[in-house]
Amino acid sequence: MQTAPACLPQFKHIKRYWDQPRGMYVAKIMPGEFYVTKHHELISTLLGSCVAVCMRDAVNGVGGMNHFKLPTPKVGTTAGDDANYGLYAMEVLINGILKAGGKRQHLECRVFGGGNVLKSVDFNIGQKNIEFVKQFLHKEKIAIKGMDVGHESAQQIYYHPNSGNAFSLVSDSSRVEDLKRSEQEYLAKISHDAQKSSVIFLDDTP
Repeated sequence: MQTAPACLPQFKHIKRYWDQPRGMYVAKIMPGEFYVTKHHELISTLLGSCVAVCMRDAVNGVGGMNHFKLPTPKVGTTAGDDANYGLYAMEVLINGILKAGGKRQHLECRVFGGGNVLKSVDFNIGQKNIEFVKQFLHKEKIAIKGMDVGHESAQQIYYHPNSGNAFSLVSDSSRVEDLKRSEQEYLAKISHDAQKSSVIFLDDTP
């Protein structure tokens, strides 16, 4: 096992592990987190209805990934410092890449997730996340090199910012069931918030 590449100071809390089959370190991010690197390492996360944007400067290879749950924050508030919301998660990912030496004009990305793992017709959070991120990237003029979204099963995402390579794997059944339970709990909370008009989604915006 090799020594882990130095991480940027703001990401020391992110768990990293040595992946023997792939021969490199992997930074594992959770919902509401993001990670940026300049080194030869992978970034990974598990997605259901959430979305992960894998972004990099295509010229110098610095890049990262975020993982957000919802497009926008509560009515009457800003995104604050909560990367569970796509609006803030996209801003901090872009700014993190630029601070690490990336150039805005060279940015490109791949988008994953937005699944309907609970097969909900009435409250498809995943689709709202997909709509948000597509509109955001179009507005910011950031090239989308690929999208793998809208599945009905969980995806384990791996991204290598240096090369821009990304791939997804269908998770094993035990992890899928754990994710479904988490999504059901989260869906119940969001449904309750929406009834009180405390959550606003992209397509509800006046």
